[in-house]
Amino acid sequence: MECDEPDVDVAIVGGGISGVYSGWRLLGGPLPAASLPASWAEGRCDRKLKVALFEGSDRIGGRLLSARSPHLPETTAEIGGMRYVAPAQRLVTGLIEKALNLSWHDQAVDVPGNIAFLRGRLLRTSDLGRPAALPYALDASEQAWLAARGGQSPAALIGRALQQLMPGIAEHLAGSTLREYLATVAIDRATGVPDLWHHGLWNLLAKMMSPDGYAGARATIGYDCLGGNYNALDLTAEYFNFTPEVSYRMVDAGYESVPWSLRTAFEAAGGETVLDHWLTGFERAAFADGSTGVRLVFRNGRTRLARALLLAMPRRSLELLRPEGPVLADPAFRRDLLSVSAVPLFKLFLLYRECWWQEAGVSKGRSLTDMPLRQCYYWLNGSDGRTVPHPNDPALVMAYDDLLNVTFWSGLDTRRHTAETGAVRPLFVGVPATAEVPDDPFGKRLRQNWEAHSATRTMVAEMHRQLKMMHGVDQAPEPVDAAYMDWSRDPYGGGVHFWNPNYESARLVRRMTQPVDDFPCYLCGEAYSTNQTWVEGALQTAEIVLQDRLGLHRAEWQDG
Repeated sequence: MECDEPDVDVAIVGGGISGVYSGWRLLGGPLPAASLPASWAEGRCDRKLKVALFEGSDRIGGRLLSARSPHLPETTAEIGGMRYVAPAQRLVTGLIEKALNLSWHDQAVDVPGNIAFLRGRLLRTSDLGRPAALPYALDASEQAWLAARGGQSPAALIGRALQQLMPGIAEHLAGSTLREYLATVAIDRATGVPDLWHHGLWNLLAKMMSPDGYAGARATIGYDCLGGNYNALDLTAEYFNFTPEVSYRMVDAGYESVPWSLRTAFEAAGGETVLDHWLTGFERAAFADGSTGVRLVFRNGRTRLARALLLAMPRRSLELLRPEGPVLADPAFRRDLLSVSAVPLFKLFLLYRECWWQEAGVSKGRSLTDMPLRQCYYWLNGSDGRTVPHPNDPALVMAYDDLLNVTFWSGLDTRRHTAETGAVRPLFVGVPATAEVPDDPFGKRLRQNWEAHSATRTMVAEMHRQLKMMHGVDQAPEPVDAAYMDWSRDPYGGGVHFWNPNYESARLVRRMTQPVDDFPCYLCGEAYSTNQTWVEGALQTAEIVLQDRLGLHRAEWQDG
């Protein structure tokens, strides 16, 4: 019997969480008889769906990047995404805790007594609710409101402004109806653009807050982007993900263990993973049975034919593809690509032989500053990420910042070459480690991740200087190891994404999952979701493709 078969039925490009998750779901069980994948499998000689995952780098995980220093081999640093919100983020919670049964722990974030170093003044988080202690000239109403809510930081002033602007929002914060409510809000009817999504959040906050109230709020929330001028509907929903009542969870073995587990199951089910294959473009292909497929072209000159293409890629990665073919050359698609902005994110870990910061009374959670390091996390030790280190134990400190602060660190970047010499800044060389390379493949991967993200001497020295300043000390032991990642680099373009003003995300999220109706190319990932900045968004769009476009059933673990 002769078969006219493409190389694969589904070619997935992008080895981040949405890509490997989609492959795992496609091969994870019986296919509904009426689904497209079932019809594709039926056309094969062996009646089995063939799925291949292509990744341009040498690893699966994308913006989930866990790592372990040889100086602290039992502790996992998260250089990329690090947590999820439970139980509100139903898909990722169910995936981790039910489908994969991975162990997790709560992350300490805002700990009473930690530091807030603002405008050169060393404060404690307990001071943030006392207007007189703040280095900000809040207006009288802001001072009174904050004083009446002792314990809340100026970050809460953004919530106050939003509730003044939208009085009905309070009753929707505890449940799952917030986005539905925001879609009904009418703003500035006189301007003729009442829909909230037409506005930038900063534009609205500027009318409701004093200049210093806004500055204090943006500094103490920790992320400059949360007070930025992105789509007011989506950014309002994102802001309330960071309220004090939120519960953050982290995977014990590292967030990268999620895509690692998915890849293992995907390959066990017959899936193919192809690393170091960089897609350069794709075009329409016609099969002998009259159906339309996709011809993929890779940088190494190889091509593959597929019934369908799933692009699990962020905006910048899509922009790097050749603008040709039914999708990439389509003017409407090119316009829709611009509907989101990539947000630069940066993380830098320093490892010290002892926890000298504990003398300042801090040992876990985060401290805040308006200096470029912005958020300072005191990392917990142990294979489960739960142990507060003893003062004489080695431990990690993480700097985490976004937007303009990332450009500060990029000036000290390892991989920024000078035009004249082509030289890079000298790498940081700490104390040699004696720990052996782990025997298990995942442990080896985490060691490789750390070593592949070396920091520079100037970068490490600058973070060390800022850490001493914000903790009020003149002298501190030098760090012995360091690793970092600037997520604004290609092919990522940013660590996360936000919808721009004047784009209705609820409508676009559907359209972007299949940009051209009669062509089997689909998109998924965090960038064009309504749960941006989170793995939940990546899974959300993947499920739209899998269920609504391809006809798969909802998975049992997604219920409840």
